[in-house]
Amino acid sequence: MRLSDLGLTEAQVTGLSDVLRRRLPDVAAEAVGEIQAQLPALVRPHDPRYATFLTQAVHEGIGRFVEVLTGGDGHLEELCDFYRDLGVLIAEEGIAQDTWQAGFRVSTGVAINRLTEAVGSLPGVTPTVVAKVAQDVLYYLEQITSATAEGYAGARSAADVLHHRRKLLELLISDDPRPGTVRRLAADAGWAVPRTIAAVALSLRADAAVLRPGVPADALTGLHMPEPCLIIPDPAGPGRRDRLAAELKDWTAAVGPTVPVTQAGRSLRWARRTLELAARGGLDTGRPVHAGDHGMPLVLLHGAEMMDQLTAGLLAPLAGLRRSREALMETLLRCLQTGFNASEVAAILHMHPQTIRYRMRQLDEAFGPAIREPDRNLEYQAAVTYWLQVHPLPELPGS
Repeated sequence: MRLSDLGLTEAQVTGLSDVLRRRLPDVAAEAVGEIQAQLPALVRPHDPRYATFLTQAVHEGIGRFVEVLTGGDGHLEELCDFYRDLGVLIAEEGIAQDTWQAGFRVSTGVAINRLTEAVGSLPGVTPTVVAKVAQDVLYYLEQITSATAEGYAGARSAADVLHHRRKLLELLISDDPRPGTVRRLAADAGWAVPRTIAAVALSLRADAAVLRPGVPADALTGLHMPEPCLIIPDPAGPGRRDRLAAELKDWTAAVGPTVPVTQAGRSLRWARRTLELAARGGLDTGRPVHAGDHGMPLVLLHGAEMMDQLTAGLLAPLAGLRRSREALMETLLRCLQTGFNASEVAAILHMHPQTIRYRMRQLDEAFGPAIREPDRNLEYQAAVTYWLQVHPLPELPGS
């Protein structure tokens, strides 16, 4: 129905159209305010994007209705597409059906009251016209509610999986995730339990305007949490860093150490500490920041636990050795201190230079060129010194 179909004069249609368009911002703002007051489940104070999207949805709905009513170019099918997408989003966010339906009823009530009030205030407009406008608001609500329900129903199975994945993430970052419970929840969530994982701490970029910023498809997502995070499987896989950089372009992201699945909480602690370090400035946050790349600053900030992690990662090539490991550790430390000068190392350790050269070859075979890189010297010295001080704890992987 349009105003021109109600038997009104052209002057009445023009006047009524002007009134409805002028009232639109106030009506939409009042509807948003009522929803926020009556249905706090639809508002997430820690994430202002939801308030923005709620405002957009209400303005879109009421605005398109006014356009149709006043003879503009509002198309109902385009609006239904918008509300189908809204239904998918509502399902993915775990918002109950009765909650969003209540939101529609609240906004419709405000729209009927205010739009019919505006129509009835014009001279020559009969109660029949007012009643027909109210009837059309209800029909319009039925159409967009149906479209939203269609999108919602189509996404419910995906939302159920998301719910199970959130429960799994919350278990993994808890203090004591039991392997049996992890396997059961992972099966419910359709998530293959990987050999290793890493937690990712997230902070939405100030210039990210999207409501649903991108995340890796195989990640467990905790975007509903006050401090958003992810758990990603097999973080050290080929090309993983570059893929993460593309997938997390909307976020400032910090990736924690690679750990077994049941140690996700530890990885998340260091991911959040790395995010804190990034927030202090001085790091390139255009790509995800990896805790393992900033071991020394994190150690200085947070102490021994990161030193254990740094040592385990850097010295892993010697994990399989037993009888010769301690001797190689001491030789490696002296090599790092002397610039791999075999004669100087031999003098310090009171050994024949040929023995030291043999050990150097073992070290080069185990570590590759990394131990001779000047930029890594300090980290390797710190790791070896720490290992020698606390040996036999912490043990290296595979010990």
